[in-house]
Amino acid sequence: PPPDGGGTKTPPPPREIWLTLLGEMVQMVNEALRRRASCARDASKPLSLEYMADRLDVDDPLLGYLAVSREDGWLQGFVTCTTFTTWHADFRWDSLSPAVELATDHGESQGRTPRVDEDGSLADELQAQLHAGDPDNEGVVWPRIAELSLLGALGCGRWLVQLVIDVLESSSEPPYEYLVAQATDHSIPFYERMGFVRVGAVTVTRRKKERVAEVEAEE
Repeated sequence: PPPDGGGTKTPPPPREIWLTLLGEMVQMVNEALRRRASCARDASKPLSLEYMADRLDVDDPLLGYLAVSREDGWLQGFVTCTTFTTWHADFRWDSLSPAVELATDHGESQGRTPRVDEDGSLADELQAQLHAGDPDNEGVVWPRIAELSLLGALGCGRWLVQLVIDVLESSSEPPYEYLVAQATDHSIPFYERMGFVRVGAVTVTRRKKERVAEVEAEE
């Protein structure tokens, strides 16, 4: 359906349908990047075929919607959502870490005041959510946090994201309490206009942990 609200919402496509549309999805995100590059200074790369295929294969559950043109059925946009999962044992939500620079503006806010988790309270709420699992196998699953895993659109991105938000909030027993997304510099204003807030996420690599352990041992 088109983003003007005149279409009808259909059930989310099954995983098999998503996989058959990968080629068309790649073409669409490349076209979106071409259009954006003509009017914005943005050097971000489009979603790759490998990345999209991996998300569509691994994400569980897989909730998503497609936007197609009313006349000819051409793909105009897509969005997928899943349960937030990480494969880093030392991952944590932390907006106050010295490694995080949430308020740094590289021109993405375009004169607007950034929406930032300044006191770290939102990160604390996220970190306090139930999470469990094996980072070396199925991953550490955060069952109350949803993630926007894929988003590509030709002018209907806001409509698609709002559709996912409405679906998540309309359930009599909402499975999720939070919705997160990993944003590029270019997409930060888009998400902030929709009410998203910048929050910090930190992970420590195994190599760094070993280096810290050596220093502590020497001391």
